[in-house]
Amino acid sequence: MVAGASDRCNSSCCHKLRSGSDVEKTYKRDPQLNRAYDVLLAGYYGFGNLGDELLAEACVRMLVSNGVPRERIAVLSADTEGTKKSLGVSAFDRWKLSEIHKVLKESNTMLFGGGGLFQDQTSLRSCLYYWSLSQMARLCSVKTWAVGQSLGPLNTALGSYFAKKSFSRCLYRNVRNRSSLGMLNNWGFFGTQSPDLVMSLEVNRDFERGDRLLLNLRTGYDKVSRLAVSSAIKTAEERNLKISAIAFSNDDLKEFEKYVYKGTLKLDQITVVKTLSQFEDTLSRSCCAIGMRLHFIILAFIAGLPVRGAPYDPKVVSFCKEWDIPVVGSAGAEFSSLPEAGILEETAEKVAGSFKEGLNAVLGETYGDNQNK
Repeated sequence: MVAGASDRCNSSCCHKLRSGSDVEKTYKRDPQLNRAYDVLLAGYYGFGNLGDELLAEACVRMLVSNGVPRERIAVLSADTEGTKKSLGVSAFDRWKLSEIHKVLKESNTMLFGGGGLFQDQTSLRSCLYYWSLSQMARLCSVKTWAVGQSLGPLNTALGSYFAKKSFSRCLYRNVRNRSSLGMLNNWGFFGTQSPDLVMSLEVNRDFERGDRLLLNLRTGYDKVSRLAVSSAIKTAEERNLKISAIAFSNDDLKEFEKYVYKGTLKLDQITVVKTLSQFEDTLSRSCCAIGMRLHFIILAFIAGLPVRGAPYDPKVVSFCKEWDIPVVGSAGAEFSSLPEAGILEETAEKVAGSFKEGLNAVLGETYGDNQNK
C-alpha cells in the first residue's frame, strides 16, 4: 500500500467515472431555480491543454451522475465549438463580456472546476480574470462554488487580494492540496481537501508493457525541463529504452523540438495528445514515465506506470509528495511503486463525495440524493 494512502481520503465523453453508477440518477429540479442552467463551469477550458479539458470532463460527468442533465450545464470556453462537441453541453466565449453576462443571467451557480486558477507566477491576468467572474456572478445573483482548486503561488498583494475575495464569495470551497487548505484557513475560511478531479476518471491499465519511456515536458521552465530530459536520457541508456515524447499541448511540442534540434534528445516518436483515448493509445509498449505536467503524472500513475516527477510548481510537488513519487534531481531518484487498485477506487470515491457535497451546498439535496429516494 502506498504510504499515507489512508489519509487521502478527454475530452472524450465515452470515459466513465471511476466510481458511482453509470446510470444517470433521477433528476428533480427545484421549481424556484428557473434559470436555464444549473451550473456554469469556469476554468482554463478550450485552450487545447489535455489536463484542463479532462477537468471539465470530470466535472460534467459528476454533475450528470448527480442528476444534472447536460442541457442544464454550460461552460465558459476559449473554443466553444470544440467544447460543445466534446462535452455535449452549451458553451460560451470566455472572452466576450456580452456572452459572459448573458450566461450568468441564465445560471443558478458558477463552479470554479479544478485547476490552479488563482496564481500570479507569470502574471496577474489569471487572478484578475477569475476575480472579475466572481464579481459579475455576485451582481447576477449567481451562487459561486469551487472544487478541486489549488491556490498559489501568490507572490503579489494584489494576486492574494483577488484570490481571497473570490473565495470569500464561494458557498463551498474544496482544494486539492494541503498548502491550499492552509491558505484558506489563514484567510479565516472553512474548506475541504480532496484529490484532483482527474483522479475520478478511469484510465486503461491493461496494455502491453515494453521498452518505451514516456517523457512529458512543458514550456516556460527551462531548468526543470533540462533536469527531466537529463533524467530520461540517463534512464534510457541504463535500461536500453526508447524515449517517446508525450505533449499535452502544441506549446509543449515546441519544448521537445528545442532539444531535438540541438541534438540533445533522440526520440522514438512525438505525440500531441488531445484526448484521454489518445493518451491511452500511447501507453502501448511503455514501461515507465517521467513528466512535468501534473495531469500527465496523474494519468500515468493511474494507468499503473512507474513514474518520476519533474515538479515545476507547488501543485506538482504536493502530488508527488503525497503519493511517494520520486522527483528528478533528488538523490537516488527511482520510480514510484504501483498503486493498488483499491486505493485508486477509494480516492475516486472521495473526489465524487466532495463534488456531491459541493453541489448539495449550492443547489440543495434535490441533487445527488435522489438515488436513495
